[in-house]
Amino acid sequence: MVSKYWGPRTIIFKMNSTDTEVFDTNLLSSEEKDKILNVVNYQSMEDLLQYSITKTRAKNLELHRTNNGLYNSLEDLLQVKGLNNKCLYQFYKSIITGTKNKTSKKVISGLVVTPKITDDNQKEVNTVLGIHVGQDMISWSLLSRDCEILQWQYKSFTRNRVKENLHSLLQIALPIAEKLPKADRYIMQEFGGDNFRKSPKFQQIHMEYLAMNAIILSHLATLSSKFGTAEFVANNMFIIRQNVLQKIYGLVVGNEGISTQYMLQKLMDENSGSLENKERLPSVYIRPEFQEMYNEQSPVNKEQISWSLLIALAFVELVVHERTDMRIRNLT
Repeated sequence: MVSKYWGPRTIIFKMNSTDTEVFDTNLLSSEEKDKILNVVNYQSMEDLLQYSITKTRAKNLELHRTNNGLYNSLEDLLQVKGLNNKCLYQFYKSIITGTKNKTSKKVISGLVVTPKITDDNQKEVNTVLGIHVGQDMISWSLLSRDCEILQWQYKSFTRNRVKENLHSLLQIALPIAEKLPKADRYIMQEFGGDNFRKSPKFQQIHMEYLAMNAIILSHLATLSSKFGTAEFVANNMFIIRQNVLQKIYGLVVGNEGISTQYMLQKLMDENSGSLENKERLPSVYIRPEFQEMYNEQSPVNKEQISWSLLIALAFVELVVHERTDMRIRNLT
C-alpha cells in the first residue's frame, strides 16, 4: 500500500516493500505529476543525478527523450530501458520532497583543482580562460560568467626536432602566449599518467608539455600581476586535476577514454534546441561563428580544440557557480 502524509513543509511517502512493483501514479496529484514531468523533460543527465537515480538510468532517460521527444505522462517513463516501478518510486519521491544528492562544496574544490580554493573570491570572477597544449596546437577558450564563449581560437606549431630543448620550447610557446586574452582566471589541465612514468619516450613528452605550460602561465602571470606574481598565481591560476573532465563529461567508458567530439556535438545540439525551447538553456552559448570554426576542423584538430573549452566550462560550472549536481562523486 502507498500513502502520503502532508507535513507543514514537505510530503512524506510510505510504501511497503512488497508493493513496490504496483506503485500507482494515480495516487499523485496533478501538481506532483507536472513537477516530475518538468524535471524529466527539461533537465540534463547531470541535473537528474541530483535526485535518487543511477547514472545509467539518468542517461537512458535523456537518451529516450532525445530520440522520442518529451514525455507526455509518467507512464511513458516505464518505456525507458532499465526503469521500473520500484526505482521510479524512489526517483519520484526525491523530486517531490526536494531531497537532492548534495556534495560538499569544499570537497568539490579539492577534487577539481590545484591549488585548493579556500576563500570565496570566485563571486567576482567574470571571465575564465581555458588553455590546452596539444600535440601540435595550443588552443584557448574565453568564457564569461554566464557560460558564453567570448573567444575560441587556436595556433598550430611545428616541432623542428625529435627531442626539443628548453630554448626551442620557449620559441614555440611564448609567441602564442602573447596572443592570449586577459581573464580573471587562467585554467589548464593536469597532464600525466602511468604511461609517462613507464616509458622514457613518454617521460620526455611529459616534460616538454610541462615546460610549455609553465612558459605560458609564467608569461600571463608577469603580464597580469600588479602586486606580485606569487600572489597572482595563487589566486588566479588553477590546474584542473587529471581525469576530472573525463569523469564529469562522460568521456570515459570503463577504462577507455572516448573522443571529446561526443560532448562538443551535444553542446552544439543543445544550442540549436534552445532556439525552439527557451525553458531548457544550453550549458554553454556557442556563437554560430565558433560552431562553424569547429566544424571545419579535421577530427584530430577538433579533439585538441575541444579541451580548452571543456577546461574553461568545467571551472565556471564547478568552481564559480559551485554546482554540486555534476558527477564529482564518481571521481577516484
